Amino acid sequence: LQGPQATPLAMLEVNPKLAYTWPDITENNLNAVTLRLSKVLTEDKILGGNVYWRQLNSTNTSSNLNDQFGGTSGAACNPLLPPDQQCPASNDQSVIDTNGLGGALQFTLLTPLASHKNSLSMGASYDYGSTSFKQSAQDAVFDSTRQTLGVTPYALATDVNSTTAYTGFYFTDTFAFTEQLFLTLAGRYNIATIEIIDELGNKPGVDGTNTYQRFNPAVGLNYNPNKAINAYISYNEGMRAPTAVELTCADPSAPCPLPNAFLSDPPLQAVIAKTIELGGRGMLSPNTTWSAAVYHANVYNDIQFVSASASGAVGFFTNVPQTRRQGIELGVQQRLGPVNLQAAYAYVDATYQSSFSIQSPDNSTANAAGDIQVQPGDHIPGIPRNNFKLRVDWQVTPKVSIGGTLVYSSSQFAQGDNNNQDQNGPVPGYTVFNIDGRYQITDQLQVFGRINNLFDKTYQTAGVLGADFFTGPNFAYSSPGVPTQFRSPGAPFGIWVGVRYDFGRPVKVSGPSQSN
Repeated sequence: LQGPQATPLAMLEVNPKLAYTWPDITENNLNAVTLRLSKVLTEDKILGGNVYWRQLNSTNTSSNLNDQFGGTSGAACNPLLPPDQQCPASNDQSVIDTNGLGGALQFTLLTPLASHKNSLSMGASYDYGSTSFKQSAQDAVFDSTRQTLGVTPYALATDVNSTTAYTGFYFTDTFAFTEQLFLTLAGRYNIATIEIIDELGNKPGVDGTNTYQRFNPAVGLNYNPNKAINAYISYNEGMRAPTAVELTCADPSAPCPLPNAFLSDPPLQAVIAKTIELGGRGMLSPNTTWSAAVYHANVYNDIQFVSASASGAVGFFTNVPQTRRQGIELGVQQRLGPVNLQAAYAYVDATYQSSFSIQSPDNSTANAAGDIQVQPGDHIPGIPRNNFKLRVDWQVTPKVSIGGTLVYSSSQFAQGDNNNQDQNGPVPGYTVFNIDGRYQITDQLQVFGRINNLFDKTYQTAGVLGADFFTGPNFAYSSPGVPTQFRSPGAPFGIWVGVRYDFGRPVKVSGPSQSN
């Protein structure tokens, strides 16, 4: 990935392809192996499980601003001077190596209970990961294209190892009162342990072990009056433990640059979600199916990233007492001969449910200290309220099919506009059209193609508040920065063509005495 930055509005209006600063390069390499096995022991006893191994290497080079620098971009750099006289920029290089392994084992018993059908599953899972994080930095200056040119050697600033271990024990039981009414009871006990070690030895406060454990229950009721209708209601709880990055970047007085520089921070609490959902699915006719659901989820100790610098490049993670996500999901599918239509709509009302004050220095409503006040009912940034997708597939011939997709996403508030009052307003919504086609040469060989953003629409998918330090002629460096909204440009017109070969399909063999 190259140039994964948000861009200030002034640059977007001139050319959405301009990079704010560069280079910004992330390269990921993943190796993974997964093995699944199942065994039918008897007619009513089934044993199943899986094991996996994953190896991920991620390298990143990112260009950053020195928020405190007060000179010009071409000034000589002297790391011995105070921060406001040093260099206007810096480069960060980070390397993340992660090895993960784990597995699960499950036993299913289908023996009737009290003369009623019953299905009981019990199991356990274990997931382990070991991560090495190294980050180096160098002082830099900007050239006329806003490229950061290093003027000092890279120096290792962070060397941290972390391990995560997740253990879970669970059960789920489905009991049939009748052929139409089913009760499901489930539960999972989770134990999460995150250990962090500072290999440099200059940040002993980073060292530590955090353990989180909780039992998460679930209950559901299904009613199927006939084969065409299935209705359900469910309640469940879940837990998410903070990550190592979140745990070591949680101090408002010591915000972290992104990628994260590990610091000694107060521990975060685990995130707890409690969700109730009511829905149904069914058939209106042999060619028409539908689905509908309404849900309400309260999230306690939700973890949010809070910006704490003029550039928006540094900040910290913090627990928010309570947030809420509620909404509806609707879907319908209609077949008209060789044409298949699918439509899906989702409404998400994601709001804060508690009052708190956070740092957002580039919000136009921030006070002199750079704080804004969030109130219950304010919408959580980065979550569009309305999403709609329409899909059309046409089987032109037995071998040729074409399709098209309309994707609509409504506006969303930018990160940093947690009180929904910044003068720049929300990031606008957008509509994008994509088309695709397939030609089945044989049962196993297929040629396919697709075009994304057919009309090459210019749009943005996310936003963040920050300070623009390139407001001079031709977007030259200028200090101090001007508060504005940054937006992430959406993908432009793109074409993909490929060939797919399916080794799993049987080869047809002619002749009356032969079989597939």
